[in-house]
Amino acid sequence: MILLNERLKAVAQLVPKNAKVIDVGCDHAYLSIYLKQHHIATKVVASDNKEGPLREAQKNIKREKVDVETLLADGVSKIPDDIDTVVVSGMGGGNIIGMFKYTPEKLKNVKTLVLSPNNDLIRVRKEISKLGFYIEDETLVKYKNIIYVVMKWQRGKRRIRKKECIYGPILAKKKGPLFQEYLSSSIKQKELLLKVLPKKYWLRRIQIQHEIKMLKDILK
Repeated sequence: MILLNERLKAVAQLVPKNAKVIDVGCDHAYLSIYLKQHHIATKVVASDNKEGPLREAQKNIKREKVDVETLLADGVSKIPDDIDTVVVSGMGGGNIIGMFKYTPEKLKNVKTLVLSPNNDLIRVRKEISKLGFYIEDETLVKYKNIIYVVMKWQRGKRRIRKKECIYGPILAKKKGPLFQEYLSSSIKQKELLLKVLPKKYWLRRIQIQHEIKMLKDILK
């Protein structure tokens, strides 16, 4: 049986039961294999745009004797028609946005997105909401001393406010010690960015200052 790290385990927990999943950027396919071994998904496609990781994925799938398909593809460019859930973990937020934003027709049959971006969370929340999805659930997980966000998006229209894009609408309701630590860490990162960002980028500086204020207000 495959053992997942804490981050991937948190991702797996947000995948709907009996989903048909494509695991984009599958790397060694640990998550893909786990979803089948634990009977979470009825179908899993492990996808990557690099042949090396995909070969490793195929070896792991064969060793674990699970029914997981593999696909050499860039993002969701070759997503099978019967897939209803897209999982992306460990990818930059900008890449995730681009993958979906510029090929929205590829998501026509997709009901659920489970995303754990490495960065650019504000933009991810803002842009994915424009594609006809809303955040149903969010969770925080600490792995190797870094706090990651995992988001579950469902097909449907639901307004997300600007400030919710900054701190996460569901995370703010759940709160808890890890949320406090996450907010404090986010504030420190933004304050450090302000120190090194040249004054000529005044508009971006104002935006960052606004984000810091929002985060501090939530911390109170």
